[in-house]
Amino acid sequence: MYHPRLYGEFYEMGLKYGKLLYEKANFVIPTISKQKMDFGLESYQDLKLFYPEVIEEIEGFAKGIKDKPEKLGAFLLSLGVFNSTGQCSVFAFKNRDSTIIGRNYDMLFDFKKFTESSLIAPKDKFSYISQSDVFIGRSDGINEKGLSVAMSFVNGTEIQTGISFHFIVRKILEDCENTKQAIELIQKVKVSSANNFLIADKNGEIVVVESAPQKSIVRRPQKNEQFIYITNEFKTNEMQPFDRGGVEWSKSTERYNGLKDNLKSVKKMDLEKAKEILSDKCVCLNLKKEKFGTIWSIVANLNELKIERAETKPTTKNYKSETRLDWWMKKNAT
Repeated sequence: MYHPRLYGEFYEMGLKYGKLLYEKANFVIPTISKQKMDFGLESYQDLKLFYPEVIEEIEGFAKGIKDKPEKLGAFLLSLGVFNSTGQCSVFAFKNRDSTIIGRNYDMLFDFKKFTESSLIAPKDKFSYISQSDVFIGRSDGINEKGLSVAMSFVNGTEIQTGISFHFIVRKILEDCENTKQAIELIQKVKVSSANNFLIADKNGEIVVVESAPQKSIVRRPQKNEQFIYITNEFKTNEMQPFDRGGVEWSKSTERYNGLKDNLKSVKKMDLEKAKEILSDKCVCLNLKKEKFGTIWSIVANLNELKIERAETKPTTKNYKSETRLDWWMKKNAT
């Protein structure tokens, strides 16, 4: 897993990382089909309206790899739209005095070599720690305000040109300081595909936004429950018509029930218990035949901004502390 630190102007962040990957890894933009390219180019126009700052970063990155920003943007905006992506498990638990989150990211084992956990601190935006298996876009993260967001793929019935989850997650982390703001952002954006977004903040506001091109619904914890969780299905009656299903191979229902059974027995959640849940064989995915499973795992206390990460299949013993966000905040407090 790469561990870049990117801060400052958007263009400069992109240029720095693009040059690094070009010089150290001979990076070139992968070839995609004409269908994906046309889709991505049209979506790039939507991205310019939704998130003009990241366009600057794409332009800087493209300069660093000696290619065209439109081609790079089209590639990024077609990812995770035409093919199934992360088959993930995420939960949030609100104690009386803290909010704890846990997240397993499940993907092809071959993608381990592309994974990265980044400290990103754009000028005039919130700083954050986030994980991804693609540069620039994000799959999950925690920002300096104690806001967490993590996505999971849903096999939706429609796609449309628009904004992919990678950029939705990232914009939330940069612009939102609480769950309410994150919900509003998702519900306003023209999403390109179906996904669950689990959002939690340090005030104990924990929700799932079930999001598809057709509509979105906010799902909250059931009565008398302190937790909420997602795998790879829509659970509300309103959203189920937009869920094509077909995720049985990734044990989505089994993982969902594994989370439920573990969480309902907890009175007070801490990071050690969160690690135990994410390492449970009913939640942690390890499909050897498909060469697919959990390739990173995150636990965090949002009130203390204490973050720990396992950069492979998680066990209760292989998480390591993530201190870069704390370092950045202290560095900029002086």
